[in-house]
Amino acid sequence: MYKIAYKKIAHPIFTTPIILTAFISLNVLLAPLSSQASPSKNLTDHLSATNVILFIGDGMDEHQITMARNYLYSPKGLFAMEQMPVRSSVKVQTLREDNPKQFRHIADSANSATTLATGVLTSKGRIATAALTNHALPTILEDAQRAGYRTGIVTTASLTDATPAAFASHSPHRDCESPEEMKARHPFIPPTQQCTHNQKKRGGQGSIVEQLINANVDVLLGGGRKYFKQSVGKSSFIEQAQHKGYALLQTQTDIQGTPEHSKLLGLFSKKHLPIEWIGENYRRAKKIKTDADGHHIYPQPFTCTPNTRFKNTPTLSQMTDKALQTLSHNNTKGFFLVVEGALIDKQAHKRNPCGQIGELRAFDESISTGREFASKFPNTLVIVTADHGQAGQIVPLPESYELVSNAVTAPQYPTGYYAVLKTLSGELMAISYATNSSPKGMWEMHTGTNVPAFMEGPELKNVPVTIDQRYINNLMRQHLKLGTIQ
Repeated sequence: MYKIAYKKIAHPIFTTPIILTAFISLNVLLAPLSSQASPSKNLTDHLSATNVILFIGDGMDEHQITMARNYLYSPKGLFAMEQMPVRSSVKVQTLREDNPKQFRHIADSANSATTLATGVLTSKGRIATAALTNHALPTILEDAQRAGYRTGIVTTASLTDATPAAFASHSPHRDCESPEEMKARHPFIPPTQQCTHNQKKRGGQGSIVEQLINANVDVLLGGGRKYFKQSVGKSSFIEQAQHKGYALLQTQTDIQGTPEHSKLLGLFSKKHLPIEWIGENYRRAKKIKTDADGHHIYPQPFTCTPNTRFKNTPTLSQMTDKALQTLSHNNTKGFFLVVEGALIDKQAHKRNPCGQIGELRAFDESISTGREFASKFPNTLVIVTADHGQAGQIVPLPESYELVSNAVTAPQYPTGYYAVLKTLSGELMAISYATNSSPKGMWEMHTGTNVPAFMEGPELKNVPVTIDQRYINNLMRQHLKLGTIQ
């Protein structure tokens, strides 16, 4: 039996790094309000339903936001998220797996999403489990279910990916996505986080996909068909979900046609959804080259174009709208919904600025959809944040490097990978990626910067300027009357 302490949020900075396992008391569970009332009372109850919409832009720090804003709107423009009335800077904190009393300064999506989901710090790679001990940490989605709220997860990644998984499953490592990954030891995963620890035959909870199917989340929309096609026993996880009453959605047409009252499982791609934008002629950032005379050759500017592979894929805004329709349909209690713009991060890893910009644009459009819903249902708390920082920063154009080169009579040029974009307003903007210089330069790494939080809704008068991710979890719990984590 779990127990949660009721405590008003006194300060955003929780000083102890030691993990505190959260428990919930049955006497705080709230029964759903009856829908058998007069039409006028039904409308009043519906409008007062308590809702939380949490938007997570994966890897969306201030640099990534500025890059996309400059490209799309010029420096004078603003995203929908930037027009929300409350704003804070969020500290991202990570514990060491070998010594949870100490911090690491670079997070991954698993541990940071776990903190947003549970209000508890943990180590890299963990999915709603405590560092070293592997104890399961109750999530806000699970506690909201117990209290009678409907729940939903929407993502542009596989539903088994780190961020969505952290809200509805418990695993020692993010790579324990399906039964296939549970069988062997992985050399790059610490001994205490091996997937074999979570095998059902050892008393564990099984793979992430198995847990998602049994988590009774009302709406699951994203990718990951390859994992849901796997099985334990005679039927696939897709078939098991359908047996549990889920309507299976696989195309943009399906999104538009399924009734709002259905439980939804949307699997719109084999793994992650295709990105909305690509670079002109598939161009990305490149290393600076030199000619025979030793002069540096800068890449030519390029624009961003629609990705033809995205055809018939629902947008994140469409998935968000569908989730909101379904979760609010004949619902006088309320809901908890998490929406992830996952591919901002994944395109930054690949040094693809157009991929990043297109996905951040799509993410902001989904936020507009959420804000429009909240404007009609005033007891809705909307929070937009990120899980960690990412590579990609705005740097000087080639002409600036050339001027400096002439001034100091020595070649000056950006390290790492470099791209020059022709923005929609006609100006040029240079982007640099320089967090990894491995022999083959396979991918960029996360960064340790603060990330933003944008908020609107009730009970936001005293939000401090600087908070951490545990504060966001407590803010959501307080709005849903679930109690807060000490």
